[in-house]
Amino acid sequence: MGYNERNPIFSFRLGEYRHGKLLKLSKLNKMPANDYLRSIVDQYLAGDLIPKAKDDLAVEMTKLKLQKIKAEIEYLKLKNKYMETFGAPMSASATRILKPQITTTTQQTAAALMSPYDEKNNRLQCTDCGILFTYENKDEFLQEKFELERHMTNNHNRGLSYLEKSVLDDLSFAGASI
Repeated sequence: MGYNERNPIFSFRLGEYRHGKLLKLSKLNKMPANDYLRSIVDQYLAGDLIPKAKDDLAVEMTKLKLQKIKAEIEYLKLKNKYMETFGAPMSASATRILKPQITTTTQQTAAALMSPYDEKNNRLQCTDCGILFTYENKDEFLQEKFELERHMTNNHNRGLSYLEKSVLDDLSFAGASI
């Protein structure tokens, strides 16, 4: 077995653009172009160089579709079990409540699940940015409730959540805030 059989030569032509790019990359790595290209081929053959997957988004989409189908199957099983047990179809309101929904929890939606009233200190606080709304008497209390609602609309571009609105509607003056 001779030298040429042990170390064969592979040759191919590169276009002007690829040749220029190869030369730039080899200069950045401070290697001759042949050695740089050889290192790329060695990495590829060793399995260290993984080609970019153009379908990452497609794979993610497929996973989400599968998750949605599984949720739909669970929903249909529940609906069928209800029909078998009670002999009547589920009401429309129960169907809306039980139907699986895709939800995303962001910082804004997580903050909307908090009450704006701090009972310990007897004050109102913005759930998004933490600004305090304090008051001394009943008139200021009513004004601060209105200010909180206006603050949410103007500064955070959203209305009050159901929880925030119900807390503010049920809230009455219990003394000056601390």
